[in-house]
Amino acid sequence: MTFESFFVGQNSALIDALNAQDQKLIWITAETGNGKTHLLSSLCNQYDLDNKRIQYLSMNDSDDYSPEIIEGLEGLDLIAIDDIDCVIGQYTWEEKLMVLYESILNSNTRLIMASKKTPKGLNFQIPDLASRFSLGLLFKINPLDDDELVVAIQYHANARGFDLPDDSAQFIMKRTVRSVTSLMDILDILEYESLSSQRKLTIPFIKSVLKIG
Repeated sequence: MTFESFFVGQNSALIDALNAQDQKLIWITAETGNGKTHLLSSLCNQYDLDNKRIQYLSMNDSDDYSPEIIEGLEGLDLIAIDDIDCVIGQYTWEEKLMVLYESILNSNTRLIMASKKTPKGLNFQIPDLASRFSLGLLFKINPLDDDELVVAIQYHANARGFDLPDDSAQFIMKRTVRSVTSLMDILDILEYESLSSQRKLTIPFIKSVLKIG
């Protein structure tokens, strides 16, 4: 995942903030499927290309490890915590997050977090942690409107090396779930079937592949 493969829409200020290395603490909020993970992964990949030290953690997987995994990260260049709302409300996790926050105050470490809600919308067990996280830059990812989604899926289709005509793109939009994640999954299917059968992405072909009546 890269910033180049993220259709920016009305989110240019967020992209600029992520690329501005002086922005130390950023909280990103959005519903599932609107690009939180894409942006965190893009930033991590960019840092990795620059040989910088990074740690990406998805708190969706927090059952697979203990809060101690956060210890000692303050020496890194970037810490990206996805779905942080999955552990907010759990005192032990919040304790470790508070220690992490305090430990990076006088360092160059950046802490970028993503959640479905803002800090004020979450039920923190440690109020001081909520206050500290609220001090960072807060961005809500603006979901793409229908016209932007059409342009976005055509953009991704072109990046994959195949053409998605306007009428076909509009048909997909009207007959499927309107989220970027779902549309990218559909593109994966259409790309495979199109290459396998050497067929263009016409509406009849798309209907047959997606089994749309």
